[in-house]
Amino acid sequence: MCNEKQSLTIEDEGNHGNDETRLFILSSLAQSQKSRVACIICEEPMLVFDRYPLVDGSFFLSPKQHSPDCIEVKYEGRAMFLTCVCMRCLDGTSTSRNISCRFCGEKWDGSNLVLGTMYAYDIFAAMPCCIERIKCNKCFKLLLHPQQRLNFYSDYSHCVTCPFCATQDTHFVKPLNYCYIKSLPGRLPAIA
Repeated sequence: MCNEKQSLTIEDEGNHGNDETRLFILSSLAQSQKSRVACIICEEPMLVFDRYPLVDGSFFLSPKQHSPDCIEVKYEGRAMFLTCVCMRCLDGTSTSRNISCRFCGEKWDGSNLVLGTMYAYDIFAAMPCCIERIKCNKCFKLLLHPQQRLNFYSDYSHCVTCPFCATQDTHFVKPLNYCYIKSLPGRLPAIA
């Protein structure tokens, strides 16, 4: 049976520099005495495995702590938070696990992300859907022209200075409850 939606891919067990990522994740979790992580969207616990795929979802690093369950780590000299999204919330096929932008209504879709590995940037900030996502966190003025995009997904997770109020911040990384509304079974449609 063919699915029209692009299917999720699983990171293979090849020699692609994945061992460094695997060891980083496993040692960070060991230091925090965790063998499970919780999905940032649905909050369901997930086991972490010692081989790829490490988790039934994807890890990512964010400069902001989206949840108390996110683990603070040092990555390339920066304080970041190791965060996870489960496979069911990433693929967006379940109508009971949708999150949509509270400003433009566009559904967030992580189906093109690789399962079982880690992204070194905030995956929610990397794909701004509307102008509210590219505004300064302090003065709320646009930092980019609405059609302009940064060169790399990771650029959206870096600290930038607002040209209007001179505030230095990771302006494109917004709290999930500020940007998204979610629909989960038996819950109110809002991210807590």
